[in-house]
Amino acid sequence: MTRRVAVPVLFLWGLALGLALAGSARAQDATPIPTPTPVSAREIAPAVPLASPAPTPTHPLDGAIERLTLIHVTPRSAYYALTYWSDGLRVTGFLGRPTSPGPHPAIIHNRGGYDRVGALTGIEIVPWVEAGYVAVATQYRGNAGGEGHEDFGGADVRDVTALIPLLRSLPFVDGERIGMFGGSRGGMMTFLALKAQALAGDDAIKAAVTVGAISDLARWDGERGGTLAAELWRPLVGATPAEAPALFAERSAVNWPELITVPLLLLHGEADREVSPQQTRLLAEALREVGAPVEAIFYPGGDHALTAQHGGVPEALAWFAQYLGGDGADRSFAAHEPDIAAVSTWFLARGE
Repeated sequence: MTRRVAVPVLFLWGLALGLALAGSARAQDATPIPTPTPVSAREIAPAVPLASPAPTPTHPLDGAIERLTLIHVTPRSAYYALTYWSDGLRVTGFLGRPTSPGPHPAIIHNRGGYDRVGALTGIEIVPWVEAGYVAVATQYRGNAGGEGHEDFGGADVRDVTALIPLLRSLPFVDGERIGMFGGSRGGMMTFLALKAQALAGDDAIKAAVTVGAISDLARWDGERGGTLAAELWRPLVGATPAEAPALFAERSAVNWPELITVPLLLLHGEADREVSPQQTRLLAEALREVGAPVEAIFYPGGDHALTAQHGGVPEALAWFAQYLGGDGADRSFAAHEPDIAAVSTWFLARGE
């Protein structure tokens, strides 16, 4: 047995969410695409500039779409495997959209884990798409055929922020209504993206939600009994918290709450054995002290992925409706649960 088998289950985010949703599946079919069909970037994003005119770079701009491959379609939605540019690297992920013209609000979904552990399968973005959002998620550089090397909250945060110009390049996206969601390590990436946004003086991300998020890496290392050095810290970060505390402090939102300025919903299970709910309590307290717009919900008996609570999706959709809505559309979980369950079931079957 390798050490990777012992990696905490916090990284099995997509599978836990998919199983929770599939448990409520009803007899409702979605039409599969038997053979993946290439789709040109121009077809999905015709002649829409990615940024203001600038000197010609040596590689495509961040967020430029390299390739989209249609993998699943229903009467309401379409899902694509995605390759896009970030820092001059080709990075992979998934994109999904409602098939109606829009423009639609959008969600950036940040995965947990690293390397193959917790890798996206596409199911992760299903709740957002079926509820009426365009959704996009990255595998992070160096994973799933992507170029480069991930570093757990270092330069790979730009793989997340590059999705903002990507979304804004799409004619069916309302670029002024973008939210962000992250579970576990993806919660940490969400905090870091909000930090980057504040430092840049931007406001692209209007609201965010996290589940079981890591907000203090040094504390998390202690919670894990110092077992992450060989399998995670040294290969990805290059050092342990004891060896390079500054590298971990700059990745830990509890140290810079003043840089999180958008409405933030923190969800955490009280029975989370992978990331202590105390991390979320301390972050929420720090955010309140600086006057940040934050709400925290703790679920008695809830596990790391909030499996029994549909992964926190109902509360997340209500939060996004509050801050990304305004057009009268019903994007609640209750309204779209049958479609979410049906498409989740298709993705689970595809992975078997």
